[in-house]
Amino acid sequence: MLRSVPKPEASTSSSHTAAGAKNPSATLAEAASTRSTTTATSPATATTPTSAGETSAPSGKVPWPRLRSGLQSWREQPVLSYYLLLVCTLLLFIIGFILVFSASTIQALDNGANPFRAFGTRTVIYVASLFIMFVASRIPPGFYFQGHRYFLGAAWVMQLLIFVPGLAASAGGNTNWIMIPGIRMTLQPSEFIKLALAVYLGRVLTDPRLRENLWDWRMWLRLVGRPAVGSLVLVLLGKDLGTAMVMASLVLVAVFAAGLPLKYFGIVILVGLFGATVGVLSSANRRRRVFGFLDASTSDPTGIGYQRQHGLWSLATGGLTGVGPGASREKWSYLPEADTDYIFAILGEEFGILGTFLVLALFAVMCVTLVRIMQRSVSNFPTFTVAAMIGWIFAQAIINIAAVIGLFPIIGVPLPLVSSGGSSLLSIMAALGIAMSFARREPGAEAALKARGRPLRKSQAILGGAPKRSRVRNRD
Repeated sequence: MLRSVPKPEASTSSSHTAAGAKNPSATLAEAASTRSTTTATSPATATTPTSAGETSAPSGKVPWPRLRSGLQSWREQPVLSYYLLLVCTLLLFIIGFILVFSASTIQALDNGANPFRAFGTRTVIYVASLFIMFVASRIPPGFYFQGHRYFLGAAWVMQLLIFVPGLAASAGGNTNWIMIPGIRMTLQPSEFIKLALAVYLGRVLTDPRLRENLWDWRMWLRLVGRPAVGSLVLVLLGKDLGTAMVMASLVLVAVFAAGLPLKYFGIVILVGLFGATVGVLSSANRRRRVFGFLDASTSDPTGIGYQRQHGLWSLATGGLTGVGPGASREKWSYLPEADTDYIFAILGEEFGILGTFLVLALFAVMCVTLVRIMQRSVSNFPTFTVAAMIGWIFAQAIINIAAVIGLFPIIGVPLPLVSSGGSSLLSIMAALGIAMSFARREPGAEAALKARGRPLRKSQAILGGAPKRSRVRNRD
């Protein structure tokens, strides 16, 4: 702890001067003892003599105010939210790209397909998702504000296609996909309902009638309840309870941020728990997974607990630094759904605890950044829309990771930006692009981004103009 030595009072110094005049040797001894005491008790405040006989400022105090002021100015940067969100998104995107290539290669070989050709199809989706994120980040927020109804309506129409014979595709007991004719690919419309519902709730929660009548439950039911319940019902008709739970988290976080009275909020949670219980009990497969999770005696490694046990073995094998990229053993058809639901286990096996902590840290920074965008927004629409996205993305991440490490039963939702799944990746990248659009409109951010682009444009103008001048000289 840094302490400063108090300056002596004038009366004290005069008395010391008088004492020194009477007995110089005593004064010198007193001064020496004072210096030794000061040095022993507060070494951090020791001063350094200079050539002019003066003393410099205490060395322990100089860096901290500068560091604090530097951090404060860095936190107040208007473009900080945009760049933090961009960097976290791209890093998670790259990690997911590497892991999916590592895990899906074995699956393709097991199916007798060319792994590079199969991953080439996935690469097209990855490139398309980057393009969608870039375009969404450049579209003004007013476009999303005005088109919220059209987005939700289009998503509902897509979801209704799962009931059309010849287009519907099923997997794991769920009918929640549609086949795209001609290209042998499937699309999961429920992922796009999440995106459309987040934008829709962000718009309707800014309605002045709702803001003025927070205790009018009929208003909440008409503006928020109907579209939310309609979306959940369409997803549950496809028997996809995991996606419905994530969607419910999206709605809960959005209405909480909008100021829904706690009385109504508690009622909504109780209704949601009742619906989840009914959903679990209505399916034999879900009952088997949930009861197997609750009763450890039924979780034998060769039966209901096979996937969970191999996921834990995969994490344990990785240790601190992992076995190396591409060297996972569990992905060789030992761990089911290694490239989707259990991609976090492959991450822990190949990159160890350090790799898993890196992904968790990136998600944490992304969450803090999204909260910062909410706080710095100049209107309620970005605030409520981003709140819905937080409830969506991070509830999905928590459910996935908790299931892998054995804290939750296996529900079957992918890890955002990391797991394989084209529909999930496209919708989440679009959502993060919309959040970046909001971040680019924070106070001062637009002007700062334009100012940072001017040097690049000037350089391009100079480099582009130089050859023209040289050609003119050659003609002369």
